[in-house]
Amino acid sequence: MRRLPALVSTAVLLVTGAFVSVGGAHAQAPTDAASAGRHRAAVLVRDIEIPVPGQPAVRAYLVRPQRSGAGLAGVLNLHWFEPGRVNQDRTEFLAEATALAGRGVVSLLPQLTFPWAGDPVGDARDRAAVTAQLDAVRHAYRRLLAEPGVDRTRTAVVGHDYGAMYAVDLAAGEPGLRTAVLLAPDATWANWFYLYWLQLPEGEQAAYRAVFAGLDPVDLVGRLGTGAYLQFAGADRFVGPATRAAFAAAAPQARVSLYPREEHDLGATSVRDDRLAWLAQRLDLRD
Repeated sequence: MRRLPALVSTAVLLVTGAFVSVGGAHAQAPTDAASAGRHRAAVLVRDIEIPVPGQPAVRAYLVRPQRSGAGLAGVLNLHWFEPGRVNQDRTEFLAEATALAGRGVVSLLPQLTFPWAGDPVGDARDRAAVTAQLDAVRHAYRRLLAEPGVDRTRTAVVGHDYGAMYAVDLAAGEPGLRTAVLLAPDATWANWFYLYWLQLPEGEQAAYRAVFAGLDPVDLVGRLGTGAYLQFAGADRFVGPATRAAFAAAAPQARVSLYPREEHDLGATSVRDDRLAWLAQRLDLRD
């Protein structure tokens, strides 16, 4: 298991075009003619720390329009886990956040740490690690709500992979958070842990799954109703038909998109465009 490299601290960046460079990570925002005009407005990108009682502070990027005033939507972005990929950290949605700032959105992109910086061990300590990470995510969401100008009635969470699993758990416990975009989540916390870290024999898997009772995304996603948008990849070697079917049964009101040729990273432009269009509708974003 690789640990994350240290990220370069930045103060405040003023971004006036579609290209973003933060902490050594580079991302290209959408460049079609319609979106280009939206990105001419100045965007502020800040590297911040969010206090979490009993835990180290959370590092996060805060991306917002330079303009002040009320009426801004808010999006919390929770990244994926894929060791060796340069965007398996808080930079994953940075280009999208910069694009959305041009449409009146404040985005917060926290760095997640479990299992990025610590391995599952196979007992109740893993539940404690998940709940601690969820508590950190909750504090990040509260920090987003506290940002000047953010309209508490127009917020969303976007998550990918483990980030999507934390997004479900967060949204299920936050009555004011009614919009969630979920890219390629697993149904249960135990599954990936015992497949890729613990290699538990089949006879021990049920007991380990029970450790996470009440926390599994598939058991909570139904609470989101029509506010959930699930994006799945047809060529995903981690999330297969059985997992997709479990979510479909658990969340019959959710919107679901399947991209037959996409892999787990869901990196196609069409996937991003569908996500941004749905967020624009749900959050009532301006052009």
